[in-house]
Amino acid sequence: MNFKKSAILVVVAAALMATGFGAKTLADDYWSGHADVEAINNDIDTLANRVQAKNGQISQLNSDLNSAKSSVSGYQAQMKSLQDQLTQANAEKQSEIQEKINEINQKIAEGNAKVSDKQKEVDAANQKISDLQQQLAVAQQKLSDAQNKNNADLSQALSDVQATHAKADQAVQNNQ
Repeated sequence: MNFKKSAILVVVAAALMATGFGAKTLADDYWSGHADVEAINNDIDTLANRVQAKNGQISQLNSDLNSAKSSVSGYQAQMKSLQDQLTQANAEKQSEIQEKINEINQKIAEGNAKVSDKQKEVDAANQKISDLQQQLAVAQQKLSDAQNKNNADLSQALSDVQATHAKADQAVQNNQ
């Protein structure tokens, strides 16, 4: 009976195995799309993960873009501020330069006025020198004329004295 039990047990086990194998084969044939469904689900999960990753990248890129736009706005405001400062500094420098030019022009005008005054003094001194030279020339001419007249008078007086002397000598000789 042991043998019979063992044989029945082997037959039952073989029948169960055959039934299980048959059921598996039947299930595989009946559910052959299951692997495809799992593959599709895996693909859908992969695509969903990729879409989520891309959406995350898009969100990050949008955030980076907004940050860059904000930075650009900040830089534009800073650039405008710097341009305003530059314009103001240029205006101040132009004002300073114009002020210096005006000061220089005023100093030049003052210098020219002093030169003009000195030139007038020089002209007056030159005129005085010219007048004095003319007076000197007139005085020298008068002196020369006076000397010539004196010389002529002296010559005449000498001539008169000599003539008188000669006449006196003649009179003395005639009376002797």
